[in-house]
Amino acid sequence: MELIIVILFFALTSAVCMRVFIKAHDVAHETESANYAVLWADNAAECFYEFGGSGRDMIETTLSSAFNLPEYSYSLDFSSDETFEYMTFKFFYTPKSEEVYAYTFKRHKKEVS
Repeated sequence: MELIIVILFFALTSAVCMRVFIKAHDVAHETESANYAVLWADNAAECFYEFGGSGRDMIETTLSSAFNLPEYSYSLDFSSDETFEYMTFKFFYTPKSEEVYAYTFKRHKKEVS
């Protein structure tokens, strides 16, 4: 009887440990995705501030030539008004089609006299 109780205790303990390891794996994956998203958002922002909305092709070419993450993808949306140019960067985890990160960058249009 004592041996059965010990086996039951170890079985319950191993089940709890497995759940903890699975949760740790999921958290590690979410952290990895967030780190990639912030890194690529930073790259996109630097290109946007350098080239502006008129350099859309240059921005997309620069990012796509350096982007080498097969499980991830991103999208860029450009818009503008009288004063500002906007670029919305969205980062996706492709296998689950989930959006990991999105941010809109704003750049002031310079007046040329």
